[in-house]
Amino acid sequence: MARNADRTRAKILSAAVSEFSAHGYAGARIDRIAARAGANKRLIYHHFGGKQAVFEAVLAEQLTTASANDELVRLWMYEALERGDDDIVGFAERRRLAADRVEAASTAQGKGELPADLDPALLATARLALDVFPLAFPQLVRVVMGNRATSKPFREAWNEFLNDWHGPRTPDRAKPRVRLDRDGIARAATRPTQTRRTGP
Repeated sequence: MARNADRTRAKILSAAVSEFSAHGYAGARIDRIAARAGANKRLIYHHFGGKQAVFEAVLAEQLTTASANDELVRLWMYEALERGDDDIVGFAERRRLAADRVEAASTAQGKGELPADLDPALLATARLALDVFPLAFPQLVRVVMGNRATSKPFREAWNEFLNDWHGPRTPDRAKPRVRLDRDGIARAATRPTQTRRTGP
């Protein structure tokens, strides 16, 4: 019985991750979560107690994800919109995970892989921002780069850039080649002119 209950809870959580990442808290529906999980609404309320509790369980369940992915980044964005930074789910656990990132940055500084004169917490924040940005703002990636954030050329160039950014600095290390769509940037930054009407 306990195993069945655990499986049911896992299915509900998996369905809820997809639902909340696609629709946010306000747009998510318990009916759709139940249908996707192959469960009934009564079981969801039994295991979690309500929509807010399901959302909080989804956020907590995603905390240990090794790297940012589409669903996790969307959940973070909806969390920011819905809750801001006043009521952070799993705050203590997230602080612990953040401390691991800061320690990793500090270790890289000690090895000469990152500038030693910079705050390791700020370096960890910058790396997180770089990881998240293409997933959070794919439209801006396309404006700047000229191709989609999900395209193979961008992903390869971006990963190479991140590895270079966080790798050891040697004179013979080749820099990643990321081609900017300068014409596209100029077009996007130019406000269209209005055609003036002339008299009859």
